[in-house]
Amino acid sequence: MTFILRWPAILAMLALVLLCIAGALGAAGLITGFEAPGTGLEPVDAQVAQARSAAEQTGAANATWIDVGLLAGAAIFFLISAVRLIRRTQGFWTWLIGFALYGGRWAWGQQSSEGGALATVQSIDINVYRQPQSLLGDLGAPEAQIGILAIILIVGLFVFIVDAADRAYWDKQGA
Repeated sequence: MTFILRWPAILAMLALVLLCIAGALGAAGLITGFEAPGTGLEPVDAQVAQARSAAEQTGAANATWIDVGLLAGAAIFFLISAVRLIRRTQGFWTWLIGFALYGGRWAWGQQSSEGGALATVQSIDINVYRQPQSLLGDLGAPEAQIGILAIILIVGLFVFIVDAADRAYWDKQGA
């Protein structure tokens, strides 16, 4: 029975790993000014300019090394949790550490806004969630960020359920 929840949870954890690694690498690239080599390709310059303007709009251009470290740490712990789920050992606690790092990165980014994280959560418009296409258009919006945190919490619930079933199985085996 846990097979039905285990593999979607593992795949979602691996997707979270990719999301966190991409965010950490993107932030590190913005901090260091690294640009992918595009010799002689003029459309690439337009895409780079478009990516920079999108980064400025979402606030990603203000990333610090703390953001990079928190995202990389979340990626590591989400990966450990996925591996532990595959091996049928306890993966919930490593997921919890990864979520704390990812949530900490979000809270760290909100401290520069007016009123901090609490004011950001209070200013969320619930009606935006009725139009998911508008959320996908602006991933830097607080509503989109809270939606991502909610998805990570739902994945954590699946990890907890699978972890509890595994623990019950191992307790029954006397291990």
